[in-house]
Amino acid sequence: MRLPVMRFGSLIGFLLMAGLGLAAKPSEPAMTAIVGATVVHPDRDAMNTLAADQTILISGSTIQSVGPRNKTRVPHGARVIDAHGKWVIPGMIDAHVHFFQSGNLYTRPDGADFNRYRPYAEEVARNKARLPATFKVWLASGVTGVVDIGGPFWNFEVRDLARQSDAAPRVVVAGPLISMVDRPALDLGDPPIIRIGSADEARALVARELERKPDYIKVWFIHRPSDDLEAQTAIVRATGDAAHAAGVPLAVHATELETAKAALRAGADYLVHSVFDEPVDDEFIALIKERRALYCPTLFVWESYEYALSNLWTATPEEQRLADPQILASMHDLDRIPKDMIPERVAKLMQKHEPPSAPMVALANLRRLWSEGVTVVMGTDAGNIGTLHGPSVFREMALMHEAGLSPLEVLRSATSNGALALRLADRVGTIAPGKLADLVILDADPLADVGNLSHAYRVIKNGVVFDPKELIDSIR
Repeated sequence: MRLPVMRFGSLIGFLLMAGLGLAAKPSEPAMTAIVGATVVHPDRDAMNTLAADQTILISGSTIQSVGPRNKTRVPHGARVIDAHGKWVIPGMIDAHVHFFQSGNLYTRPDGADFNRYRPYAEEVARNKARLPATFKVWLASGVTGVVDIGGPFWNFEVRDLARQSDAAPRVVVAGPLISMVDRPALDLGDPPIIRIGSADEARALVARELERKPDYIKVWFIHRPSDDLEAQTAIVRATGDAAHAAGVPLAVHATELETAKAALRAGADYLVHSVFDEPVDDEFIALIKERRALYCPTLFVWESYEYALSNLWTATPEEQRLADPQILASMHDLDRIPKDMIPERVAKLMQKHEPPSAPMVALANLRRLWSEGVTVVMGTDAGNIGTLHGPSVFREMALMHEAGLSPLEVLRSATSNGALALRLADRVGTIAPGKLADLVILDADPLADVGNLSHAYRVIKNGVVFDPKELIDSIR
């Protein structure tokens, strides 16, 4: 049923006419010069990562030149950004988000059903109407590109809306998840997750999605002890074959070592989560390297549900500055929801007084896979309960650093590696002439402390310059 998609298409027109910060800025100069910065090249080795006292010239949406300040002439009439004492990095990329979810308590009724207090339909309507604000929190956080790796068919309208706006990250999308299990609580007529029982059903759903030109096809590979792994793998393989025939990569949610191996054998190009249940082994490493598949750890989301549903979730300083104020205001609604409207599972979690522990197996797997040369991309699974759009990237990158990655390696996962997940590695993710001008100017050295990535002075997407504070102030 596609009526929700049609309704959302009309919503795009309404949002554009409403003037919610979506139109291009007519006053942008043709040339912008960032002068005196230390440029960070995360794609290079440690000896060649930093270039001090540089000037970056941006012509329209494209980087024209990068070179020493004393050898680079700034054209007359250019906008000049004085970046002495600042650092410039490529715009960051979150390789795993979901726009149909908001990060608040009400966004996954299949996991925590608060329908008696706030109907899920109201939550989804809020998420759609709030998209311009959600786009802005991503930009304010220094994220100029995101991969929405699965949602309802209206996901494709999200991509269209982002393309029509300067004040939005680059968005690539997958459509509904081809799933081994059903999630009826999420079905409002345009479900984000569709249960598939056979290879033929998988091919039929892929064909429907291919009509909308998806950037990925995704499988939700949920395997329970009673399931037939071979039959499930055949569904994954049929999905991947159909996607690959159309030139579209296959993304797979597979969080156990057994299913992750099966997914790689079946043609997965992108594993959108860590292996969480046991240490990766030599066979897994050989498979993922043979496939040249991307690996996205999504470490914090493993804790975020328990943090939020136990009422132990507390906004970080970065979230206080950069998250959607509407979402922040709702994160402790458990204090005001009547007790008889709180699901039993949540009531039990609320009796806990200790925060959840970090996913140590996943951290160890990340450390080993990076050392083995596997391509790791930073992604948060933002939109899930407790994992907020935008500043959740700073929680994620802190955990990646805790796993043993250096600040440079963390930054690489979020820029040049992330550009591979965005499928735009030839256009973004590095700072060089001819690349799109997606940049972040930082107040502090990101290689001295990974936390300094949250201190953006200016964010530039497609050559348009934004002040992070102004972006957030505009949505309060």
